[in-house]
Amino acid sequence: MISYLVDAVLLIALAITSVKMVTMYRELRRLGSYHTDYQRIFDQTALALDGIEVSIQELNVRGSQVLNALGSRMDDARELIAEIDGLIREAKRQQSVLKAELKQLSAELAVRPSAGQFTPSDSEPAGHAGKEAPRRHDPLLAGQAQPTEMRVHRIDDMQTGPFRSVSMHRKDDLT
Repeated sequence: MISYLVDAVLLIALAITSVKMVTMYRELRRLGSYHTDYQRIFDQTALALDGIEVSIQELNVRGSQVLNALGSRMDDARELIAEIDGLIREAKRQQSVLKAELKQLSAELAVRPSAGQFTPSDSEPAGHAGKEAPRRHDPLLAGQAQPTEMRVHRIDDMQTGPFRSVSMHRKDDLT
């Protein structure tokens, strides 16, 4: 009878061990499925990191291309600024030349007597009223040719250089 008691204890221990083994087996299967999920996630992470690395390399290449293009554009801009500065200096020089010419012309016009001063008027003294007065010869106007054309320098035509002369007495077709 004692053997029955020992057999019963061993049977209960075997049943408990079997139940524990089944639960442990289930735990191991669940951990195994977790492991495959973790393995899949790690593989995807590795692929994503490889993609990020490739993207960073592409960004570096494109960034260097953009920097090179930007640098060349900046060099072009500096050259254009220098050219514009040169044109501005030339325009200021031309402006000062034109101002000097205008001062000279205005001084000449101020000194030059007008043609009306040398022609007889209708209100001549009584001694000349009946006869036509002879026209006086103006010695100042005799040596001069027709008035010169006034010229204006323009910057809008780059084919002939930065400046071109335009006559104020002739109508230009600027179209």
